[in-house]
Amino acid sequence: MRGELSSEAYAERFDPQIEMIWRDRQTYPDFPQHLRGLPEFIAFAEQYRDGWIDLVQELLELSEVPGGRVLVLVRQSGRGRQSGVPIIIHFFQLCTIRDGKVNKIEYFRHRADALQAAGPSE
Repeated sequence: MRGELSSEAYAERFDPQIEMIWRDRQTYPDFPQHLRGLPEFIAFAEQYRDGWIDLVQELLELSEVPGGRVLVLVRQSGRGRQSGVPIIIHFFQLCTIRDGKVNKIEYFRHRADALQAAGPSE
């Protein structure tokens, strides 16, 4: 998510039919809660990234869960481009991987909600 990574290089990691779903409707109230396809995904990523200075997303934990998915704990930090206010937030991504590319990302604020969505452990 840093500015030095081009949108095209970033997009190479994702399936052309990528889906992004925010399970908590209040996470980004000014954005659609469900995006589908690489063009929507890239447009969102660019718009989101433009709102921040020094935006960094760091992977803190990675766990395999049922259904060919991974659960990721992310730490995001940055400063608002207009306000200059610094933020540090943590959130969870439930990612579905198909043919080596991310096919679906579901966002959660809480681990318990992400684990419930992942389904029972085998």
